Amino acid sequence: MVALLRCIKSDFYKLRHTSILWIHLLIPLAGALIFLLYYHMTSKSSIMDISTYLEALAIAFPLLIGLISGIVIEQEQQAGNFQVLLTTSKLKCTTYLSKLILLLLLGFFSVALAVGTFALGFHVVPHLFYLKAAGALFIGNIVIYILHVFISIQFGKGASAGIGVSGSLISALMLTGLGDNIWHFIPWSWSGRFCDYLVFELVSHSVALDTKQGVFIMLFALCITFVASLFWFQKWEGRKSYE
Repeated sequence: MVALLRCIKSDFYKLRHTSILWIHLLIPLAGALIFLLYYHMTSKSSIMDISTYLEALAIAFPLLIGLISGIVIEQEQQAGNFQVLLTTSKLKCTTYLSKLILLLLLGFFSVALAVGTFALGFHVVPHLFYLKAAGALFIGNIVIYILHVFISIQFGKGASAGIGVSGSLISALMLTGLGDNIWHFIPWSWSGRFCDYLVFELVSHSVALDTKQGVFIMLFALCITFVASLFWFQKWEGRKSYE
């Protein structure tokens, strides 16, 4: 645990002079303020407007996750072809977990900032709803973070960014009728669908059975993906020249 905390602290220091921290600060703020300004100018203040904002966040996050994951992992490649990542700790998984936790913390901060800023200017629903929505957005993206750390390490920033773009498109499609029967099995759909069902719960005062099935599949996939990623990194010895 001490070694992990030390690695996380070191990883944060590496970001001090990069644009990554500013991206996680400015983009959520800008997005929330743009939507608030638009709703203020058009005098919109309905629950469905909140749903539109949350869906926009759910669609945007896969792209941002792909870009940020690629940039963070690329730092390790440029610093010595992943030698720091492979040799810093006696347990290889410690450095991997440090990177993953760093990205998750940054993602949590962005979600909290984006939803919190919007909540301060849009007093249509109780604040508890916004807390649930922030949790749905964050938890629904954890598997995507794990996948992009793997993709970034194994295949590089370009692959991560490309899949991030595709993920945002998939997320948008899964919010339509096309995703009604398959969204449970698509990680890029979880955060948006969970937010939609929170709105449904707020309006109808009932929980859709679809949501429970989605949560179960998501948690199962999260456990499998996380354990598999640890086993993979424990055996990973660096990116080969043809990769």
